Amino acid sequence: MATTRRALLTSLAFGCCLAFPALSWADGPAILGTRDDGRPIGPDDLAGWRLVYFGYTHCPDVCPTTLQTMSEALDALGKLADQIAAVFVTVDPERDTPEVMRDYVSFFHPRLVGVTPSPADLKAMAAAWRIKYVRVDLPDGHPYLVDHTASIFLIDPKGAVAARFSHNLSGAQVGEKVRAVLATRS
Repeated sequence: MATTRRALLTSLAFGCCLAFPALSWADGPAILGTRDDGRPIGPDDLAGWRLVYFGYTHCPDVCPTTLQTMSEALDALGKLADQIAAVFVTVDPERDTPEVMRDYVSFFHPRLVGVTPSPADLKAMAAAWRIKYVRVDLPDGHPYLVDHTASIFLIDPKGAVAARFSHNLSGAQVGEKVRAVLATRS
């Protein structure tokens, strides 16, 4: 009986895995919205390699540390960083206007570009990039928070995701991983 149950559970687990297609990034997710300088993102904007992070300016913890990590990674890459655009896309377009994004990204790296999508564009990007974001209202009139995916994406020049890095890596570690990907794909 135990062997039959184990075989059934294994088959069910394996069958569930087959029901979901493998993630494919070949279509190259787009970045949509308005840059922190007020210009809309165009089809040829931010060409080449890109490091992309989704977050928001009122984030109390992971966003500022991850943007600092991206900044340190760019510094660690030296001249190689000239090939890479660094992009911070807000998941809170209600508060993060292009002007707010401009002021915020200026605290990190001079090459970091802030992007504010419309709510509709953010929804489309979340689906394309397979990221999550959820507004969390707090009691007693405190400002809301936004729970969100906290990965750094490395996008190749064709627009496909070349790598996805955990937010808890150091800038040096992200820099090493980016360097390794570029060495094999450039």
